[in-house]
Amino acid sequence: MTPCATRSLYPAQMATIQGWPAKSRGDALDYSLYLAPFCCDQGETVIRLTVDVPESTGLTLLWSALSPDMATVGLQGGTAGQQAVTLTLETSMGRRYVRTVQVTVLDDGGSVDGVRSSLTPPDGGAVHPPNLTLPDGRILTL
Repeated sequence: MTPCATRSLYPAQMATIQGWPAKSRGDALDYSLYLAPFCCDQGETVIRLTVDVPESTGLTLLWSALSPDMATVGLQGGTAGQQAVTLTLETSMGRRYVRTVQVTVLDDGGSVDGVRSSLTPPDGGAVHPPNLTLPDGRILTL
């Protein structure tokens, strides 16, 4: 799977709340954040991604993954309205960035809202945290 460019966001230069495109409650979609703006020194990379999806959002975090250029999350479900997801990025130089991104969830009244999606992480992306990947490559979900 390649992250969808239409749901990929270039982060603002300052800490601010930005928004991803809206999704319907029944959608299972990938959303990405480009990493280059967070790497200031030559050779600096983002080495850790932590994603906070509050239970009140109704969103299900299917997975989170880091590739060399993007932090990508798979989101499903959600409570209708404006919801916030917080990404914490840590770099190889010890910098830490916390960014909140909003996504509007539209009520679709769909019949698949409770069905777990088979959306997979991006090709070559490392699932974070790594200890949530089972030995056979499946992603452990709660």
